[in-house]
Amino acid sequence: MGQTAPVSAFLWITVVSLAAWCWLLLCQGFFWRTDVRLPRRREPEAWPSVCVVVPARDEAAVLPASLPSLLAQDYPGRAEVFLVDDGSTDGTGELARALAERHGGLPLTVGSPGEPPAGWTGKLWAVRHGIALARAREPEYLLLTDADIAHAPDSLRELVAAAHGGGFDVVSQMARLRVESRWERLVVPAFVYFFAQLYPFRWIGREGSRTAAAAGGCVLLRAGMAEKARIPDAIRHAVIDDVA
Repeated sequence: MGQTAPVSAFLWITVVSLAAWCWLLLCQGFFWRTDVRLPRRREPEAWPSVCVVVPARDEAAVLPASLPSLLAQDYPGRAEVFLVDDGSTDGTGELARALAERHGGLPLTVGSPGEPPAGWTGKLWAVRHGIALARAREPEYLLLTDADIAHAPDSLRELVAAAHGGGFDVVSQMARLRVESRWERLVVPAFVYFFAQLYPFRWIGREGSRTAAAAGGCVLLRAGMAEKARIPDAIRHAVIDDVA
């Protein structure tokens, strides 16, 4: 009789744990599958105009690899890049201008928003400044992307075609994260899988789904919807703006 209670407790713990794992594996959008790609693409007859907004703070070390990839985008429509130097001390703005002069490609505008007012984080204040500059061009889409992300030559074209083909206001793609050190190899996959548990990728693009998410480093956003949703003013205080 003395062993009945411990055995029963152990059995219940085992059953509950097994049920939880079965739920996660089978009923949470198969979050562990990493083969989700951009939605069905359809090239528009007339390619819409796009403005690329890149907030950058002390990114001189990575800019030679990332900025030329944006300037060299193979995009059939009108597109230009707005890099916002968020108070850098390493010459990010000057380097951006030099890279544009050296590599050519899409037109580049380098701006500086100054110090953010109270209630704003620096990055989102820079994004707001970049969007304000872009709106003068009246683009149909905005591409918000981080300064440390290198894009494939057809990245912008594929994003716009996916948005057009699916009728989406927002299309996002996660960058391939760097996993060079032992610590990165340990932490990065766990972070991605945890994010996918909360926002299963297979649910995000499903019509009628209430699950919505985006990878903050690469977001194509319809300009009119961004204005309607008050982006980025609505999340101006967020430190982890990707989650917000």
